[in-house]
Amino acid sequence: MAFEGVARRVLRELDRRGEQELIMVDSLRNSTTFRPYCLVGRKRPSSWFWRPRYTCLNLSITDILEPGAPEPALQPSGHFKFHDSMKKSTHGKLELKALGQGSIAGGATVQGSSSVSMEMYTLRVEHSTWEALHRERRLRQPEHRVLQQLRHRGDNLFVVTEVLQTQKEVEITSTQKQEGSGQLTLPRAKDLQGEGQGHRSHKKTVTIPAGSTLAFQLAQLVIGSDWEIVFFPDKKQRSFRRPEKARREQYQPLSYSLSPSRTIWRGFPSQAEGAVEEGAAVTEDLQGLRAELGTWSQGLEGMSGDLRQVLRAALGQLLRDAPALEATEAALEQGLRCGRLEPQDGPGGAVLECLVLPSGEVVQELAVPVLYLLGALAVLSEGQQLLMAQALDTGALRGPLELVESILEQSEPWQEPRDVSLPPGLLEGGWEEGAPTWALLEACGLRLQRGAPQVCWEPQAQAQVCALYVSLALLAQLNQDPS
Repeated sequence: MAFEGVARRVLRELDRRGEQELIMVDSLRNSTTFRPYCLVGRKRPSSWFWRPRYTCLNLSITDILEPGAPEPALQPSGHFKFHDSMKKSTHGKLELKALGQGSIAGGATVQGSSSVSMEMYTLRVEHSTWEALHRERRLRQPEHRVLQQLRHRGDNLFVVTEVLQTQKEVEITSTQKQEGSGQLTLPRAKDLQGEGQGHRSHKKTVTIPAGSTLAFQLAQLVIGSDWEIVFFPDKKQRSFRRPEKARREQYQPLSYSLSPSRTIWRGFPSQAEGAVEEGAAVTEDLQGLRAELGTWSQGLEGMSGDLRQVLRAALGQLLRDAPALEATEAALEQGLRCGRLEPQDGPGGAVLECLVLPSGEVVQELAVPVLYLLGALAVLSEGQQLLMAQALDTGALRGPLELVESILEQSEPWQEPRDVSLPPGLLEGGWEEGAPTWALLEACGLRLQRGAPQVCWEPQAQAQVCALYVSLALLAQLNQDPS
């Protein structure tokens, strides 16, 4: 989570107007994959409430074009320096005296600090370079298999045009020190007195290698008989052009029957293109999110206790392995397309086994809500996924769920920044930097205040906060014993 926090603070300084031209890299693991000229797929979300996800395809644009000159080298520009340090100290003291009965006294001090200093630069592919590449290189024939797969899935295709990278190796250091003391005196028992002291310190260092990408910018590729790069695409722009008949067949929504009398239409690959249940009115607010959540969680209500236990354990392992989580989501989505799931190893396989009959046929009543849950979990950062795994292990889900729900309620309409006060009754789990709920919310891009418990709502955090709400709600439902 240290990498995510630094990347977010850097972008906040560079993007004071909130235009979000650069897309933040969400983990240190992915910081080496996004490079200029590399191809990126964008998976359309299964909900209106969270953002599309970008996946580096480990291909360069030249891999899908006819052979020719190598990619032009790029020169660093736009050098930046960033330094951020923080120190905090909290001290508390308590003394309790009872007349003639003795006294109890104690005190505690918590100190913490963090520091990061880094130099960065941008690498940008100029428009003239793209124009020359388009004149000189045609699409490779036959078409690259990755393009075929993206076309079949209905995903869009992009190319990285600019990156923000670290110039030198960076160390992020944080320290925390806790000290406490206590004293007990009983005047009627002269031999019974006590006092104690204790301290604990913790230091964590994360190293970000030189040349790591913190953020990137994309342009959309449009693939037909030739290729075209679109720097300012609209939301309806599709990467793959097909004849009208084929296009209708390709994007026909699939129906997932959740009960004999009720069919829920999940637009495939996106609800946002109008494929929703007939008569349903989903609004982009908390009421709409609750309605969507209620629709997709129906199948979990009747799940047996044994099945819940297996599914919880497998999800707990998946949350500690981000690539496996993404692979399981893709396998389940493919299984819903064809009606069967192929056996797999590991925790992903354990999740899929919960969703099929002995014949291998998919149980849609279970598979659809689990796919919805996996999609929400995949929106979260890797640091958030680890915190969710810990909360699932301890069962500490209901408190964070109620707090996130309160924030969403108070911040409507979500399109405007505002300060949200937090009800004291929802902060029993602790409201300080490093506490699990604090870390979950901060990783969404929200600014948190400790003194007067408060959240500064940021409109760009909506997608991740909504995904966090759905994840907590469905995991809490799985954590309950069936009625």
